[in-house]
Amino acid sequence: MDAIVEPVQAKRSKWIVLVCVGIATFLSSLNSSLTSTILPTIERSLNTTTNQSEWLVLIYLLIMTVALIPIGRLSDHMGRRKLFLLGFVIFTGAAILCGFSDTFFSLLLGRALLALGGSILLSVGPAIITTTFSSEERGKALGFQALMTYIGLSLGPLIGGSIASLFGWQFTFFISVPFGAAGLILTLLVIKDGKDVNARAVDVRGMACFAVAMIAMTLLMNASSISGSHLMRPLLFAVMIAAFALFFHVEREAPFPMIPLRLFRIRNFGFGAAGAVFNYLCFYLVLFLIPYYFDVVLHSSAMRTGFIFSITPVIMTICSPIVGAMSDRFGSRVFSMTGMGFCVFSLILFGMMAKTSSAAAFALLILGLVCIGFGTGVFAAPNNSAIMGAAPKKDQGVASGVVATFRNIGMILGTTIGGSLFGYIQSRLSREGFTVQETFLASFSVIMWIGAFFGAVGFLCAFHMEKKS
Repeated sequence: MDAIVEPVQAKRSKWIVLVCVGIATFLSSLNSSLTSTILPTIERSLNTTTNQSEWLVLIYLLIMTVALIPIGRLSDHMGRRKLFLLGFVIFTGAAILCGFSDTFFSLLLGRALLALGGSILLSVGPAIITTTFSSEERGKALGFQALMTYIGLSLGPLIGGSIASLFGWQFTFFISVPFGAAGLILTLLVIKDGKDVNARAVDVRGMACFAVAMIAMTLLMNASSISGSHLMRPLLFAVMIAAFALFFHVEREAPFPMIPLRLFRIRNFGFGAAGAVFNYLCFYLVLFLIPYYFDVVLHSSAMRTGFIFSITPVIMTICSPIVGAMSDRFGSRVFSMTGMGFCVFSLILFGMMAKTSSAAAFALLILGLVCIGFGTGVFAAPNNSAIMGAAPKKDQGVASGVVATFRNIGMILGTTIGGSLFGYIQSRLSREGFTVQETFLASFSVIMWIGAFFGAVGFLCAFHMEKKS
């Protein structure tokens, strides 16, 4: 009898592990889409500018980009259970700090800590799944994790907009607290500690150079929001170039590099990773700017904004698993091209929207939200499949980290174009005597056309991938 009960208990335990990792994934994606939806509300409440508000998104993405791969490697040495527990503690504590924030800088600190906690959870989660499930069940488990990502993205705008309208924006962050507590308890109960006895040495020099380069690049693209000094841009540019040059040198020489540069010689890996950058650039450009369109032009409440904006992630949730399965049969290239094509089309629609009458503009807005959701949902899974399928088996772990890092780089670029470049164009136009709404619409249109151009580059990346992958 005991021999029968034990396997049943073990089977139940591993699915509870999956729920625990799913909670971590859900929390990260929920906070990402939730914060973007309520940015205009936060901006008015804390009396900040758009350039300052974008840092609430950028600080999250920047820390995630810099920390994902190092933390993944660190978990192999320290043990995954300890780090996963720490991730839930930091994330939950940061959510409480954000909820009690009444100044921009305290909220920025809270967002930075959320990013640190989130990067721990997202780095360690897939490794826990991989070591818990057999190869026959691993795909199903990872599919559940992807589903939790899209559920978080879908519920974020709706939850964020509704709670911000009813109780104030601070309460939106408190939503994470019970989930974080549940994840913490489940981790203590069911997740076993695990270290990789064959773990490779950590590429400390490469990680340090990459962190300095990414921080300098992000600050350079947003220099107008942090300093009025004319020396700041040349200094940041010099630091960025030097750090990237040193990074590439270190990676070529390192026995176990942070990012194996040889992987980018593989056609599907190189073009797939570049395509991911442009896809997420387009998506985050829309994710950042569209809530401001609702606020400035449509004068919508946060609740109405969240309800309408949830169209996009809901369509992503529906499309992604279906298209992922179809790409196994027909190859990834056609779906990656189709997805990027719809993303470009959506940005063209948004660019046209700013120049049309209100009734037609609203129709273009809804169609654009549908197209960006469909495009991203169709692109993501096949492109990821092509990248991971192109990477050698011994590099699967680092390839996964590289893909996540490149996605975040795209997110940073999209947020920067939607924030700093938009703010720059807006400030130039405002000096020419336009009204606030005219200035906003003209700047909005220009940014969307710029986004469409980058989306077209992403389409070319997808076009140059192998037909069958």
